[in-house]
Amino acid sequence: MTPPLGRGTRAVRAGAAGRGAGEPVVEPVTRAVIHRFDSAGEFAEVMADAGHGYLYGRIRDPNTDELAGAVAALESAEAAHCYASGMAAISAAVELTAGPDAVVVASDRLYGQTAALLAARGSTRFVDVADPAAVRAALPGAAALYVETISNPQVAVADIGALAVDAHAAGALLVVDNTVATPIGCRPLELGADLVLHSATKYLNGHSDALAGVLAGSQALIAEAADRALVTGATLAPDAAWLVRRGMRTLHLRWRRCSENASAIAEALAAHPRVTRVHYPGLPEHPSHAVAARILDGYGGLLSFDVEGGRAAADRVVDRVQLCLRASSLGGVETAISHPASTSHRQLSERDLAAAGFDQSTLRLAVGCEDVDDLLADLAAALS
Repeated sequence: MTPPLGRGTRAVRAGAAGRGAGEPVVEPVTRAVIHRFDSAGEFAEVMADAGHGYLYGRIRDPNTDELAGAVAALESAEAAHCYASGMAAISAAVELTAGPDAVVVASDRLYGQTAALLAARGSTRFVDVADPAAVRAALPGAAALYVETISNPQVAVADIGALAVDAHAAGALLVVDNTVATPIGCRPLELGADLVLHSATKYLNGHSDALAGVLAGSQALIAEAADRALVTGATLAPDAAWLVRRGMRTLHLRWRRCSENASAIAEALAAHPRVTRVHYPGLPEHPSHAVAARILDGYGGLLSFDVEGGRAAADRVVDRVQLCLRASSLGGVETAISHPASTSHRQLSERDLAAAGFDQSTLRLAVGCEDVDDLLADLAAALS
């Protein structure tokens, strides 16, 4: 029996389809939207999905197939489906697992746009997923439990295995946004989750040059997601799929480097006199440290910290950095700093910000792959 491939090997090699002798090492970009056939029978066979082939770009194409295959392999999923953005994947996951009037129980620490999407449903119950009793009390009658493996920007780590047990006991599906942890850092499906999703714009792509989203799960769930996508039409373009798949070939290397950098920066910030609190699961004092040490392979590249002096002091740090980019996204090879309360979580009120565990003094640092000494010097100068 052939032993299973390691995550790094899968990141480099998974998802490619065989083409015969002399096939390219890298899948070419296929920009054709329609495909022709040699006979009426062949046309009908592909139309009925009875054989392998391509018909129309909104249904599937070689580049999205390769990306979906690679993500499925990394996430230990039976199948995956690609979307035009992370929010498209998030919207699809919610609609797939919970009908319009169905109850969704959701973490109270989510990306701002996700929180806004779920709040707009009217039937969402937000809960502290680190409180097992609160989760179990909220679950009766729910169709789905929605969490992030590592929350953004508080970097709280969800106990996926325990949440899966509670969700399934209540008859609900567990949906996990694994964007920040990546499938190198955590595989929620292996821990009992039913559906996992990514804003592939972030770590999977890693180079800040493609917008994409992916769902991964059982063959049955993903087949239903693909059918729904034919109607909603949030199709990922082949060029973007190619860029994300290209970026994934170094995901395991980038994950290791950004985790090492972030750990060193978190320790330095925790000792800085002008930093009042550091949120990073790799620090022993972080509330999620024990869970993180158990379910994560590396603590990741995202951290946040509170600056003494409130919003004005936080803005001063953002204005003074020279190497860190003033940018709102994460997961790229470059380090970016942002003020969540006015960017990624601008939809939240002051009360909601406090409930989510951060405030106007909080800065988020999405740590990249630069030399860590350069990043430490930049932050030290900005805080001086």
